[in-house]
Amino acid sequence: MKDDQQALFICVDENDKIIGYQTRYECHHNRDIIHRGVDVVLFNNKKDKILLQKRSMRKDTYPGFYTVSASGHVDKGESYKQAAYREMQEELGIYNCEKIKLKEAGKYIIRLSDESEMTVLFTGTYEGELQPAIDEVESVVYVGTKELITIKESLTPGGKATLYKLGLL
Repeated sequence: MKDDQQALFICVDENDKIIGYQTRYECHHNRDIIHRGVDVVLFNNKKDKILLQKRSMRKDTYPGFYTVSASGHVDKGESYKQAAYREMQEELGIYNCEKIKLKEAGKYIIRLSDESEMTVLFTGTYEGELQPAIDEVESVVYVGTKELITIKESLTPGGKATLYKLGLL
């Protein structure tokens, strides 16, 4: 299933105050519209590797690229943390993901060539079972920081920005 281009995203100003709603298509094709999103970076128990996902070829942006463990947009009436847990469940098939202690690691605007996103970054630890959603995720892999450097050009721009924020690239 392709991403619904008419889905409404929460649009905010630079202070994260809600100013309205625009479609996915409008948000992903207008750098002046800031919409809310979340990134989740999951580490293994030793914290020496992070979980990356390879995006499905069915995605509307950056199909086939690697990105952080889970990411997505915040739904109307949802907090950033609720969105992070929902995305882990939807993309990675982690059920009872509320048991994962997520720590907020930053809030910032990612400005790309076609879009701008108010992103809240969460980190956590997980090594349990994964059942990636085939519409969203082609595959998942734990990688070390040396491996990150070798696949840097295969990372989404947003994924790179987040990994730079964490000092992993």
